[in-house]
Amino acid sequence: MTDLALSDIEIHEITGYARPTKQMEVLKSLGIPARRRPDNSVLVLRMHMVHPATVAPTDEPKLKPIRK
Repeated sequence: MTDLALSDIEIHEITGYARPTKQMEVLKSLGIPARRRPDNSVLVLRMHMVHPATVAPTDEPKLKPIRK
């Protein structure tokens, strides 16, 4: 059986940060649900990486087609 949550090392690899505040910011921008544990570490359930519920929103503007 695999672990239910990502390890601290895996979260660091995904975000590129060691600080929980920065990790939370990056995970939020990627659309990955995360929570803070009582010891201030970040909790990401593995199921959100294997089977994401939603696609991360993009900040790119949507272009309208030009009709001639």
